[in-house]
Amino acid sequence: MNNDRGIIKWAPFSSLVGQQAMIEGLIKEKEKMKKPILSLEQQMEIEEKLIEAFYEQIEITLQIYKNGEIVSVTSSILHLDCTYKKIILNNHSVFLFTQITNVVL
Repeated sequence: MNNDRGIIKWAPFSSLVGQQAMIEGLIKEKEKMKKPILSLEQQMEIEEKLIEAFYEQIEITLQIYKNGEIVSVTSSILHLDCTYKKIILNNHSVFLFTQITNVVL
């Protein structure tokens, strides 16, 4: 008995409109990482580096957790807002202290 449906039966799998975009979106969601949990010591070390960089106007590289991935941003600090726990960089980017995972001077 010759069964010629072997390859043909899988052809309609990706024929639905928008299905490929949905599959790619699911793959991206699966690749996202969880936000790293920082200890109290790590948080204090980050804050100390931010204060040092602000007063000495040193260019720093921040590693920011954003939308499931870690993004590196290099700039100097324009303003530290301790009330709202925000950092404003010279390139006018605004980040919360809770988004920062690492600071490199």
